[in-house]
Amino acid sequence: MSVPGIYHDGMTTRVTRVVISRVDDSLQWRGADVAGEAALSSVMPSARVIGVPFTLLLPDGAQLQIAHDDMPPDWFARSHRIEKAVDRLERMRSIAWVSVVVTVLALIALFEYVLPWTADRIAYHLPHRLEVAMGQQSLAVLRGRVFLTTTLPAERRQHLQALFDQFAHGIPDLPPVNIVFYSAPMVGANAFALPDGTVVFTDDLVKALPDDRSFLAVAAHELGHQAHHHILREVLRSSGAVVVFGMLTGDVTSLGGMTAAIPAFLLGNHYSRDFEADADSFAFQTLAAHGIDPAAFVDAMRALEKVHPELAADKQVRYLSSHPVTAQRIAKAEAASMAFRQRHAVAR
Repeated sequence: MSVPGIYHDGMTTRVTRVVISRVDDSLQWRGADVAGEAALSSVMPSARVIGVPFTLLLPDGAQLQIAHDDMPPDWFARSHRIEKAVDRLERMRSIAWVSVVVTVLALIALFEYVLPWTADRIAYHLPHRLEVAMGQQSLAVLRGRVFLTTTLPAERRQHLQALFDQFAHGIPDLPPVNIVFYSAPMVGANAFALPDGTVVFTDDLVKALPDDRSFLAVAAHELGHQAHHHILREVLRSSGAVVVFGMLTGDVTSLGGMTAAIPAFLLGNHYSRDFEADADSFAFQTLAAHGIDPAAFVDAMRALEKVHPELAADKQVRYLSSHPVTAQRIAKAEAASMAFRQRHAVAR
């Protein structure tokens, strides 16, 4: 039996078309100006890979190439079971489709479960000094560009600072936190929790909240994001494999990429529903532990939903865009309020 092939002499780029034959235990090839013969035992065939031509390495370093489907199966019988099995599987269309499905499912599992789980583990175990560095660098990027000098009266800021400090001091296992105030026309009524423990309140948000209890309700929600490392977890998850595996392998450039991603996340995105629900639950429990009816959270959210003439004209009530309010969240807050009243037997 003869098959067409290509001959490479191993010394030049010249290619010669030949006819290759097996005669007993030898391999012969013949072309326009080349001919040769070699014992089958001295020829080294490449592995059988579907769609890839066979390469036969000759004793003198030359090579013969035969199309995959032209190679007679009995010329170089393989005893390696795995290679035979692979070759059979590659020829089965059903196996190819199964492989595609398995690959897709594996990718879904990677991005839906493995990467989020890995990102969460990293966020919870980052050294505090790195969190401080990321928070400070993120604030430095925003300060002067987005965050401008506050216009709130000093007396008002001092009052809210004292409220916040007293409130946060009573929360067990909370990392060091502090509050700062900025005028931020670009983002309007909003609040942010940075990785280093800094909670930012914008002037517009302070003005929109009806009282101190609603201020503490929003503060409790932001402290929930801080306590559970939500911003780091969200940024790590959205950054995907590059940052996550870079952090796992100690690639310091990944930290820089994460730091750059934090301001962008704060300005253009919002937390997942699970993280919002987590921060809400933290706020309800913390308010109740301080003797504050969780209805204060409802008051804060409803105040931000109302039309404020001095804010709506400039569309500056944007806390709702980065912390979406839903009927379900308010209903949970009202349920927490009812439970609080029942425990304390205090009518609102």
